[in-house]
Amino acid sequence: MSPPPKVPVADAVLTFLSSVGRRSEAELYLTLFRELPKESFAVLAPGAPVVRQGVGGLVEQIRFLGELGLVAPVVLGLFDADRAAPLGERLLRRFESAQVAAEIHGSDAAGIVDTLRERLRAGVIPIVVMRSDTALDARLAWLADVTRALGTRKLVLLRRRGGLGLLAERRVALVESHQIPLEGSTVSLVNLRTDADVLAEALRGLPDSALVQAVHTLLAMHERLVVSVTSPLDLLRELFTVKGAGTLIKRGSAILRHASYAELDVPRLERLFELSFGRPLAPGYFERAPRVVFVEQEYRGAAIVFDTPIAPYLSKFAVEPLARGEGMGRDLWTRLTRELPRVFWRTRTGNPTQQWYVQMCDGFVRTPGWQLFWRDVASDQIPAMVEYAAGLADDFDAEPG
Repeated sequence: MSPPPKVPVADAVLTFLSSVGRRSEAELYLTLFRELPKESFAVLAPGAPVVRQGVGGLVEQIRFLGELGLVAPVVLGLFDADRAAPLGERLLRRFESAQVAAEIHGSDAAGIVDTLRERLRAGVIPIVVMRSDTALDARLAWLADVTRALGTRKLVLLRRRGGLGLLAERRVALVESHQIPLEGSTVSLVNLRTDADVLAEALRGLPDSALVQAVHTLLAMHERLVVSVTSPLDLLRELFTVKGAGTLIKRGSAILRHASYAELDVPRLERLFELSFGRPLAPGYFERAPRVVFVEQEYRGAAIVFDTPIAPYLSKFAVEPLARGEGMGRDLWTRLTRELPRVFWRTRTGNPTQQWYVQMCDGFVRTPGWQLFWRDVASDQIPAMVEYAAGLADDFDAEPG
């Protein structure tokens, strides 16, 4: 009997990711990552315990990324610089055993940014060893400068225990206040614009408090950077699924409020909605005056709300694909619902955002072709709300997916 045909590693990785998320998500992120310059994909910063005790898993995950055409520098010693040099040698040996091209560079080497760019474009993994005699703030400043110069948007801090964890009583307080999203005992997303104070209180006296403070310092120097805290074995899930697998920390999006389209770039707004829904908007959509429009300052997310006799109606809510993995949807939703706690909206049956909306709403009802959601709407107004939504024309030239 002949052996079964080998499955390409890239297909095997995508098949794995489809078991923990949608394959379409993984393929989307892979496409977006591949469109970036080689040097701009990400920076990986494993802690010393990962390299000492979990180096095999780390190397395997990085090898998988290489099979997908993605390479990232590995920075050692960000938080434990005194152990970086010997760990660099250990990691290099494991890369060589796995037949992964890698080489060691000192963080203080002349022309380090040009060297990293050249090696990454050549498909070689640079292992960057931080100097042991530098202070943490200096190492963070170095990292901010390098990631900015390389155009890197994501730093991944790898540690054996994964994302930020909270004690039970503090989890209860956060869940009740709905201020920070949790997955079990792990904080899944942190927006430092809105969450810094409450998170500091939740982590008071815990080891992760110092890590968050360091990340806060780093993001003050490079605002466009986002930081993921995860375990090596969850690296692919963190990178290739919207939900992720760890804690995503970011500076936070500036969501601006507008009372009309007059002060907006309407063609740019229209492109965002068409990219998000995969359909062109119907002619005349922007002729109706909105109650309010919330737009992320770089037009990576937006929401349009109209007045109705029942309650404000959320007509459009869209986030560009790459920004979804950075928690933009939550930023936009938080801004919207803080101003408009009472709101209703609809989606096409089968829309992939439905499950997320189920988590965000107070209630929902299914109608032919649509699912209708609401927040803070009285039960006696639901029939009128359903009738209103059913009578709305399609906002697209063709049905959205």
